[in-house]
Amino acid sequence: MTTTDNLYEWAYLRRVVEASRTDVLDLLWPEGWEKAGASQVKAVAEALARRGGRLPDELADATSQRYEQDPSKDIELAAARGWRLVTPEDDEWPEELSASFMRMANSGADHDSSVRGQAAAPFALWVRGDIRLDVAVRRSVTVVGTRAATRYGEQVTQSFTRDLADAGFSLISGGAVGIDALVHRAALQSKAPTVAVMACGLDIPYPKAHTELFEHIIAAGGLVISEYPPGTPPARHRFLTRNRIAAALGQATLVVEAPLRSGALNTLNWAEAFVKPTFAVPGPVTSHASLGCLDRIRTSRATLAVSARDLIEDLSPLGEQMSLGFAEEDRSSLLSWEQTAIFDAAGLPSGRGSEGRLSQLVEATGLPARTVIRCLRDLEAMGRLRREADCWIRVE
Repeated sequence: MTTTDNLYEWAYLRRVVEASRTDVLDLLWPEGWEKAGASQVKAVAEALARRGGRLPDELADATSQRYEQDPSKDIELAAARGWRLVTPEDDEWPEELSASFMRMANSGADHDSSVRGQAAAPFALWVRGDIRLDVAVRRSVTVVGTRAATRYGEQVTQSFTRDLADAGFSLISGGAVGIDALVHRAALQSKAPTVAVMACGLDIPYPKAHTELFEHIIAAGGLVISEYPPGTPPARHRFLTRNRIAAALGQATLVVEAPLRSGALNTLNWAEAFVKPTFAVPGPVTSHASLGCLDRIRTSRATLAVSARDLIEDLSPLGEQMSLGFAEEDRSSLLSWEQTAIFDAAGLPSGRGSEGRLSQLVEATGLPARTVIRCLRDLEAMGRLRREADCWIRVE
């Protein structure tokens, strides 16, 4: 875990390396970052500081103007303000955060043009707030949208957020003006945990007008987190890079309003790459603020959402849906054609046929991986499939 023995080295890496890089992850965990466990943080920090021969050339170049920086002031500021630096060595590091990047790598989506070049998993996050990070995001939805929200967008955001909060979901967003701020405020009103993922250092409340909002988030038991060290100013590329963290933390991503060219759609790109459910709220065809959402629905890159119920049904086990009154009468007895295809392709108890791995099910059914994952959850909840390690086996 991150202890006083290695805090300096983690803080040094967090200051010297911009966001994250795959070559840094490879150095930290030579046997594979996805296995996490104990890292080589001391050796990597020393190599960066001394420009050791083990440094990849590109990493040496990228850190050539930063490697002499001292993180001591970051550590002192964090101690004074009650912040902490959380890494994969810590118990509170969310499993879903690492799992999201593993799914992306396994699906090959990290080579997609919309996310390529920023696809490295984070290796440390500065966290402000008392609740554990893994607890705050264990059952969560990422909700984002345009900064120029319309009255319609405001109403829809409040409705969706309130209902998601009432169903026990925490809400993740980016702390920006517009839809993001509405998400955080609606969560606070519903007394649900909310997490703001920043594109700057925690000591820089951005936008400045939201200083009080961030304080309310912390006071209400939420979190403000950032990949960037104290003093790092916001910048366009950092907003795009932080979007991957917001999408990776949530079980699904919902876009309320977004023009055709919008940072909110970038967050949806990440959720899609992570093989997670993506949702978009339809709006008037005459509204510039809804054109991006309508396009994602039209091209089947996002599921149409007309109420929070659409997300709750998709993300909740069947038994929980029934307790909430959301289950359809025939859902427990009849399978959809997608569920039938996946059930038929799943592994057999005898061990014959397919092993039932995700990649095999996607290949066998021709369905998108995110659809397969959603149906696997439903089939497991119905008692039709059981999971053994990374395989799904029929229950007959």
